[in-house]
Amino acid sequence: MIMDVIMQGARARALGRPRDACPHPAESRERRAWYEGYDGSIWDFAKRVPHPVMASSDPAARSAADGSVQV
Repeated sequence: MIMDVIMQGARARALGRPRDACPHPAESRERRAWYEGYDGSIWDFAKRVPHPVMASSDPAARSAADGSVQV
């Protein structure tokens, strides 16, 4: 059910509807889910939070994670 509401919010944005077109009551779980879909917060999660190994500043940790060998 909630995933359907999230998809409705994403669809509304794709169709160019305004953000305030949410049909759900204020302070409801469905309204928050609709806004998550509209804002894309669920779908962009991987872009906002990098994998811990990739965020590491240690070059050895990053090369170990992607399988490359440093000489």
